Amino acid sequence: MKRKFSSLLASAGFAALLLVSAPALAAVAPSLGSAFGYAVLGTNAVAIPGTVTCTGPGTINGQVGTTFAGGITNVPACAITGPIVSPVPAAVVTDFHAAFAAVDTLNPVCNGIIPIVTTTLAPGVYCSAAGTTIGAGVILTLNGTANDVWVFRVGTGGPSALTLTNAQVVMGGTALPCNVYWKTSAAATATDSIFVGTVLSGAAATQTRGSWTGRLMATTDATLTNPTPMTFAGCAPPAGSTSNIPTLSEWGMIILAGLLALVGFVAVRRRARVSSN
Repeated sequence: MKRKFSSLLASAGFAALLLVSAPALAAVAPSLGSAFGYAVLGTNAVAIPGTVTCTGPGTINGQVGTTFAGGITNVPACAITGPIVSPVPAAVVTDFHAAFAAVDTLNPVCNGIIPIVTTTLAPGVYCSAAGTTIGAGVILTLNGTANDVWVFRVGTGGPSALTLTNAQVVMGGTALPCNVYWKTSAAATATDSIFVGTVLSGAAATQTRGSWTGRLMATTDATLTNPTPMTFAGCAPPAGSTSNIPTLSEWGMIILAGLLALVGFVAVRRRARVSSN
């Protein structure tokens, strides 16, 4: 009876380990909190106009926010279809910075490097230690389902920028732009490109022409020139969920499963040794 229990314990431990490992290693979207609903957000700590600048013609389909009253420059005018909030509540800036930090802590393991050649990417976490430049003609296709998440961490080795010029980042399958996150340790710039995802930039964030579906969020200034268009894309947060803390319990389950498997294995070996004697 004890031998059977030990075998069941070992089997349960290994099964649990296999079941919980996959989601724990998947990309995890940061919670944006009260910053969730902004298509464009500039959080420059210097109280000067121009935290968000849009030079038309062009269109921003979504809410625009800046840290300071009068911090939005819109001449010649871009068409902004959503509310303009200037200044944004202090909580918005706090939540933005919390999300900026959470990208790394929630996604410490990288599945691969950020490619700079045409390819199709499965869901996961992609990183570059230095700057990433995606050049003319390159097409990155993010292929997956509506529940899949992609996280790109640019400049893990120090302040480094993301630059796209005449490039495309597009969705494949039923994947959604709102599940794509780019965290840069320096500036983020998209020029004449088709781009998707929420950018949390460690410096300025810039769109020059081209289309962008997601969010453009900067720790300093957000600048748009002839956006065609910039369109907000945010998936509704799960009901009753305000954080990503449950991900930590997945790691706890991995450890627990491993311990269960180890205890069961040792018990089986010990019982086998006793029986042989």
